[in-house]
Amino acid sequence: MQSELSAAHYTDPAIFAREERALFRRLWLFAGLRSALAEPNAFITRTLGGLPVLVQNCDGEIRAFANQCPHRLMPLQTEPFGQGRMVCGYHGWSFDHDGAVKAIPSEARLYQYDAAERKALCLPRYAVREIGNLVFVNLAADPLPIEQQFSAELMQQVREMSEHFGTQAVHVDLEGRYNWKLNYENVLDYNHVPYVHPKTFQPLLGKRAPEAADTPPPPAEHPALPATLAAQSFYARMPLTIQRFPWHDMVRRYGEGDYYYNLFLFPNVNFISVGGVVFLVQQFDPLAADRTQVRFTLTAAQENRRLPALPAILRGHLRSEVDVLYEDLGYLEALQSNLHADSPRVRHGQYEQRLISFARVYADLLEGGTPW
Repeated sequence: MQSELSAAHYTDPAIFAREERALFRRLWLFAGLRSALAEPNAFITRTLGGLPVLVQNCDGEIRAFANQCPHRLMPLQTEPFGQGRMVCGYHGWSFDHDGAVKAIPSEARLYQYDAAERKALCLPRYAVREIGNLVFVNLAADPLPIEQQFSAELMQQVREMSEHFGTQAVHVDLEGRYNWKLNYENVLDYNHVPYVHPKTFQPLLGKRAPEAADTPPPPAEHPALPATLAAQSFYARMPLTIQRFPWHDMVRRYGEGDYYYNLFLFPNVNFISVGGVVFLVQQFDPLAADRTQVRFTLTAAQENRRLPALPAILRGHLRSEVDVLYEDLGYLEALQSNLHADSPRVRHGQYEQRLISFARVYADLLEGGTPW
């Protein structure tokens, strides 16, 4: 089956600009971990849908604003994570927890705004929803109900997994020279693992992993999926061979044992757990038609007792995940660089029903449709 998407959907800057508005400024987007916002005035800054966003703990409530001072458009917070009041460092303007301007140094002498002008000096505010330990932001003026994007069952699974998170996390951002959709399609495609990750990931799956068979499986094993928005986000798991370490007995482990738990959150997040002891959120952030920033957020399960080596453990696991990404990255960059205006459309096999459904919903949203 030919894909609904052409090479232009991965290369054309004009289509990329439409994506930002039709998908990323319309859908609920993962912004960060609730645990990173636990303290008063703790904040996260992100670029979502091409817009600078500030997510801040405002007296215990997580709120999101445009991260631009209305005076000269300077970001209020310049670091990716931190703790501090909403004050612009450029000219000292401060804002309250509703986003309204609170104080302007030497306002009467230097600015002389009338009442209407001053009332307009506020930060645009965005909708926020917390699902367990994951925080989502919607940039639309009239956000769609989050239940139309994620099913009740899926959100409950996110809550159950993320409620096992510990308080420490590590982060890294890596840039790839390819379209963001290639990376999301890649995590949906289990069949690449034996070929791209034969020494890193494949040995952990053993004989129980889905195999790249020479003959196609019966079509009944790959039923067509509904092309609805909520159907694009789903939960899966597979057995995994996990090396045991003493610290595994020192944390509140999630799940039933040695499994690779996988949550796919449309449009661009893969939330996984390795054996219920380590959790990873991978987000494929669009930067340009041919550039993607992959953000890794990695944490471990809650400690039952103090684990002094936890920072080193997290860094070690993060290095392993980055190594796997770099194996993918080489292929994805080669794929991207080989696309051209006359490239034929991809021909999907039966096992790629997830990719087929993804393309249909993506195309519908791009044209302003409502697949829910």
